Amino acid sequence: MPEAGDGALFRIVQVEVPGAVDVQDGRWTVRGHANRPRAVVLVESTDRPRRRYLRRRADPDEDAQQPSTTLTVVDADPLEARDVDRWLARVDDQAVLTEALDILRHLLHLAAVAAADPDPRPLRARDLSRATVAYGTGPEGAYGRWTASRRLPVPADDRSGRRRGGPAASSDERLAELLSGRDAVLAAEVLTLRARQDLNAGRVREAALGLRMALEAAITELEPWRAAPQLDDAITALLDARPRVASAAAAAARGGLEEEQDADVRDVLKAVSFALARPAGGRRVGEREAPLPASRPRPSP
Repeated sequence: MPEAGDGALFRIVQVEVPGAVDVQDGRWTVRGHANRPRAVVLVESTDRPRRRYLRRRADPDEDAQQPSTTLTVVDADPLEARDVDRWLARVDDQAVLTEALDILRHLLHLAAVAAADPDPRPLRARDLSRATVAYGTGPEGAYGRWTASRRLPVPADDRSGRRRGGPAASSDERLAELLSGRDAVLAAEVLTLRARQDLNAGRVREAALGLRMALEAAITELEPWRAAPQLDDAITALLDARPRVASAAAAAARGGLEEEQDADVRDVLKAVSFALARPAGGRRVGEREAPLPASRPRPSP
């Protein structure tokens, strides 16, 4: 567990998810840059009472238990705040939860690689049944305890069941078209999603290698729509981006990307994702002005 002087306090974030995760119960040290400890994660699986919602009639299984996993993330470095109670009251809920989930996803990713598991369970914020931010001593964190805490809001807290518009509604329209056979999934879409997943998880090397395949697939599969408004320019820009993507992928295969190549990966991936965007607001692919990959200045001969 994190070690520091007597009385040192550490940030603790604890989340609970239904079911099991693909890591054995225990304490796991997650390391970051230069192999420096970033956090210690305590994994505990148990049975919990089912989450109670309003019911119109009695449920005979209301008191049944369901498997649950508690994941406690304890920072490796102690808190620097002088007034920890003030820090706890004002901490950025979204920021601390996002950072904790990043650490947990990294742990689960390494566990999947170690187990050669091609289909690991994802860890998504909307799947959390509970989340807490706290501070406590190292020994407290070692056992999933703390000195003081505050609940963090999670999507499961919204019991209204109301449907929201926006992107969700648009994705429902696309799903209906896919199910009816009026539309089909492009290989470039799947490859681009995988590259985005890697990039969001901080795996820039993997994102660069995946982007090269996604770019080639997008150029080929979007060609039939080239006459659509705005799409011709987008495809031309993706063609122009080929050398930069190839350079970034080659650097990724060798071991690491330079800062400019990292920016190229993010820039081109965003452009590919936008070009592949399907029905949105009643408009077909290519009917919106797509953001083109920013061109890099070329050295003068």
